[in-house]
Amino acid sequence: MTQDRSISRMRKLGFAIALGIIATLFLDLVNYVQHLLMEKPLTRYEFIGRWVLYFFDGQFYHESIKAAAAKPGELFIGWVGHYAIGIAFAMILLGIWGVAWLERPRFLPALVVGIVTCAIPYFIMQPGMGNGVAGILTPNPLAVQLKVLVSHFIFAIGLTVGGYALRPFCRS
Repeated sequence: MTQDRSISRMRKLGFAIALGIIATLFLDLVNYVQHLLMEKPLTRYEFIGRWVLYFFDGQFYHESIKAAAAKPGELFIGWVGHYAIGIAFAMILLGIWGVAWLERPRFLPALVVGIVTCAIPYFIMQPGMGNGVAGILTPNPLAVQLKVLVSHFIFAIGLTVGGYALRPFCRS
């Protein structure tokens, strides 16, 4: 029985990894299309990587992550972190609704995860990078807040798309 449970956990983990990658890739593709069509600035993942790399120095808060000295590998770490966060959010979805969600993907659970996880950038990432809670210290806080909401909404669509892409593999 424990081997069956272990296989089930490994299967769930595999689905979460695949789902997180698909949803994050979907988000990145939509962002890139928006960049091309509407000249929307692309996310600067090097700043996320820089913030994470400073953790190893014991520094979790910055007056401005942009003003902090660059760290080697920050862009790579930023991209890895971006996809790891997408996988973690997919784990939340499958942790709550189970692999059964993949048999019949529905948008509402994905949207709930997308909206709830806005708390991560609003209350952890933005303050840690010197932008204040929900970007309140930025020149245009509403734009920052909307960018997070829209990105997490797009990610929720990506989760649903990923659910349908993975659906045939659930039945085996």
